[in-house]
Amino acid sequence: MLIDFLNNHRADLQYISSLLLGLAMWRWGGGPERGIAILFCGVLMAPLISFRLFGSGSMIFGNFAMLYVGLDTIALIGFVLIALNANRNYPLWVAGLQLVAVCAHMVRGFADAVSPLAYVILAIGPSYGQLTLMLIGLLRHRWRLRRFGAYRDWRPGHSLPRFARILSRRVS
Repeated sequence: MLIDFLNNHRADLQYISSLLLGLAMWRWGGGPERGIAILFCGVLMAPLISFRLFGSGSMIFGNFAMLYVGLDTIALIGFVLIALNANRNYPLWVAGLQLVAVCAHMVRGFADAVSPLAYVILAIGPSYGQLTLMLIGLLRHRWRLRRFGAYRDWRPGHSLPRFARILSRRVS
């Protein structure tokens, strides 16, 4: 019974947990956490939620499939930029999982016969791992702050100066 409920409402539960985690990362995270939250919630989840709410059909298989591929690619570029400049390890894993999703789109574009189930698993499945990594990254960030005090969000000489300065501002 619980399994049926979770399976029937899997997407809704992921949207809710994504938004709650994104808000938590924005409130209690540092610059990299905020950047990842913006990308995950704003670029990946917001279009999916709006398509679901306004009944525009499936974004992954419908007329807007190329928009879905484009948003995944934008998210990949953003995750890689954050991962290469953040003073954290988990953004590398988040970017790697996003690469799996983008590669699924490429395989579907190159191959004529791709199983729709395999495509959905490879395109959507990494987001569950990303959510888990984002939660672990936020918890580890908070643990390091309590244990060692403040530490820098970005690596020295990073290439995101203006973006990083905006994201690293502390909310009072």
